Amino acid sequence: MIQFLHVTHTYEGGFRGIEDITFRVDQGEFVFLTGQSGAGKSTVLKHVYMEEFPDEQRGGRVLLSFSNGRVFDSTKVGRNQIQDLRRHVGTVFQDFRLLNDRDVWENVAFPLRVSGFGGRHLKTRVDDILERVGMAHKRRNHPRELSGGEQQRVSIARAVAPEPYVVLADEPTGNLDPENAAGVLDLFRSLHDSGTTVIMATHDQELLRRWPMRRITLEHGHLLHREFV
Repeated sequence: MIQFLHVTHTYEGGFRGIEDITFRVDQGEFVFLTGQSGAGKSTVLKHVYMEEFPDEQRGGRVLLSFSNGRVFDSTKVGRNQIQDLRRHVGTVFQDFRLLNDRDVWENVAFPLRVSGFGGRHLKTRVDDILERVGMAHKRRNHPRELSGGEQQRVSIARAVAPEPYVVLADEPTGNLDPENAAGVLDLFRSLHDSGTTVIMATHDQELLRRWPMRRITLEHGHLLHREFV
């Protein structure tokens, strides 16, 4: 479960990224986080994986609790706990954040190694996920040798490889052609069907029309509604 309780975040210079945001996402839900560019979608996602924190003076907090009994509270969490949290939360970034000194296969294998996977299990998992995102043929290429869409697919593969409890996706289909976008969306659907919580930030109206999932809508940092469609 993910809870935002009256969360406000002000960036350096006084820009208010989000203001007094309260919502809840239950375990196993698939939720679209919608709104135009600058609405606060990325800021919300950064609070889930605790790259950013609520303004202390406003008293807001973010809580994450997982089925393994682990609970993370933004008002109490320490650095070691954040590292633990991120083992349970897979994130697909807009800027990819791939490791440029490693090939595609090793980029996807990296979070698995950190989580203690090895041997045949690791190899099978990496090979399978690269096949599913259509990047098996580029497994020995480095990020600089890939197009933006290809880097996006590797980023998605890396995020979902450890089978996290939660997957966050920030405009995951923005750099993909329709065929590859459909394949990526099928991957997110299968994750959701297996019980993974998915929060996908998007302003793609066609995607929202095709997938009638719950929406959390932001506008200029404010929560507009949390509709079920």
